[in-house]
Amino acid sequence: MNLVEVKESLYDATARFFAGAAILWTEQINTKPPVPYVTLKTGGIRRDAFPIIDEEGRSVYQCGTTLEVNLYTNGKPMPSGKNQTGNFIDTATSDLSEFAIFLDSERMTDFFSKRGMGILLMPPVRNLTGLQNSTQYRYRAMAEFTVSYVEEADGQYGISGMPMVPNSSGGGTSDMAAATTDAIENVELIEESEGGKDNAEQSIG
Repeated sequence: MNLVEVKESLYDATARFFAGAAILWTEQINTKPPVPYVTLKTGGIRRDAFPIIDEEGRSVYQCGTTLEVNLYTNGKPMPSGKNQTGNFIDTATSDLSEFAIFLDSERMTDFFSKRGMGILLMPPVRNLTGLQNSTQYRYRAMAEFTVSYVEEADGQYGISGMPMVPNSSGGGTSDMAAATTDAIENVELIEESEGGKDNAEQSIG
């Protein structure tokens, strides 16, 4: 799995929890949607220098990245009797903390493990609420997660397992992807008996 597939799984997991919010990648050019909404951003790729060779001869690299999640929300309205006061409680950090608990759940652990992934919160969940204008606060919280996954390399050029060849940036060719690594399938062993060795020595003498 590559980082694009990792991001798709992270988006699906976030959208599953924040079903009532818009989910956006920060790399995209978008107008700000109405709150609540969530932004996602991944960091660079960390990869072990040396791969592990699996049972089928493929190189398997242990990889990792970071996920930054920002939540923007109106918070919880504060009623006074039967009427709304117009005031809101800042619930951004609490709501985002509940998202981290959701990711640690048994069901979501299975969701990620089936994809060869793992995700772990890097505390704390930060409160980044600030005054948006002179009269209104924008409630915001941010959390960072470490994300681990495995990426496979196969074939003579290591790209036979790529999801798409060439990739979105024109990298790789179909000929490269079709080139397989040569393997020795059959080895013939000739065992020389002790009798044969003695006979050979007598014939020489």
